[in-house]
Amino acid sequence: MHKPTNMFLLATVVGALSAALAYRHLSQLRTEIDAARVAAAHATVGIVVASQTIPVGTSIERTSVKIVPWPKEFQPDGALSEVDAVVGKLARATIEKNQPLAESLVVSQGTGLMPLLITEGMRAMSVKVDNVTGVSGFITPSSRVDVLVSGTPDGNGSQEQRSKVILQNIRVLATGTSIEQRNDKPVEVPTVTLLVSPEDAEKLTLATRQEPVRLALRNYRDEDLVRTPGISTHALLGGDGRPVHAASDAGEHVAPTDAVEILRGEQLSLQKVFRD
Repeated sequence: MHKPTNMFLLATVVGALSAALAYRHLSQLRTEIDAARVAAAHATVGIVVASQTIPVGTSIERTSVKIVPWPKEFQPDGALSEVDAVVGKLARATIEKNQPLAESLVVSQGTGLMPLLITEGMRAMSVKVDNVTGVSGFITPSSRVDVLVSGTPDGNGSQEQRSKVILQNIRVLATGTSIEQRNDKPVEVPTVTLLVSPEDAEKLTLATRQEPVRLALRNYRDEDLVRTPGISTHALLGGDGRPVHAASDAGEHVAPTDAVEILRGEQLSLQKVFRD
C-alpha cells in the first residue's frame, strides 16, 4: 500500500538531487566562461616600445627600447615583439618615449640618411659655396639662410649687374664637399644642401647658372619674409658715380628712396629704406 508513495518520494528526491547537481554544474560552467571572458579581455602581449625619445636617423641601441605588456585587443598593427628586430637599425622618423615600434618606423643600416630628413612635398638640393659665399663656415645643419644671386638679366640689352634675394628662411639639411677638376687637379669644393619646395628648386637651378649663389645666415627666431626689389650696380652707386655713405650715429639726414614690404604671418607692413 505504501509502495507507490515511497517510489514517488524516492523519484522526487532523486529528481531534486539531479536538478541541484545540474544547476551547480551549469553555475560552475557559467563562472568558468565568465572568468575566461575576463581573462581574454585582459590578455596582454609583449611589444617593443621606445624607452626614450629616439631622434630621426639615430641608430637604435638596446638601451633605447624595452618590451612592455600591451592589451592584446589594442595591439597596434605591425607592432614588433622582439628587441633584436630593431637594435642596430635607424629611426626613419622621431620616435617618442613609450611609442610602440613597427617595421615602418625603422630602416636598415646602410640606408642613406638624407631622404629621412626631407619632409613630404619638399626637395633637397645642393649648391656650391666657398668661404665667402658660405659665410666662412658658420653655416651648419639646421641653420636658416637666405639665397641671393647676382648676374646680368637676359633680354634687357644691358650688361649691368643686378643682385636679388630669391629665397628666404631656407633650412640647411647638410654641409659637405664635392670633388672638381681644376687645372687638371682634384679640388674639394664646399657644398650646402638646402630643403626647398619644387618651385624653389627651379629658381635655385636657374640661379646657379649665374655667378655662384650667396647665402645670408639668419637668426633662428627670425622668420620674417622681406620683399625687396633687388638692386643694380647703377642704383648701388647712386646713379651718378658718387659713393654711397652710411648714415652717421649723429643722425645725419638721408632721403628715403624705397619702401620694403615685410610679411609677418598674414600682416603686410611697409618699411622705409634710406640712402643718399
